[in-house]
Amino acid sequence: MRMILEPTEKSKLKGDYKTGKRINIKKIIPFIASNYRNDKIWLRREMPFKRDYRVLIAIDDSLSMKNNNLGFFALESLVAITEALNQLNVGKVCV
Repeated sequence: MRMILEPTEKSKLKGDYKTGKRINIKKIIPFIASNYRNDKIWLRREMPFKRDYRVLIAIDDSLSMKNNNLGFFALESLVAITEALNQLNVGKVCV
């Protein structure tokens, strides 16, 4: 499931790189003081690692489920699926 549900939430800019997207303001003064030699002043966006999905699970509550006593098994499977999704930090799960 981790391969199917890819991380979607963007991470912050991190690191000290020679090229990047934004300048790390804290590294500017040492950069100037080093006569522009210590040039690792750029930040890059790291790979996303959090998931932000909304999952809706529906349970059949018809008469055929009640007659065959399948309601208990449906609830057990719902609990198992919900626990698995919570372990993966999927996001919000609704029933």
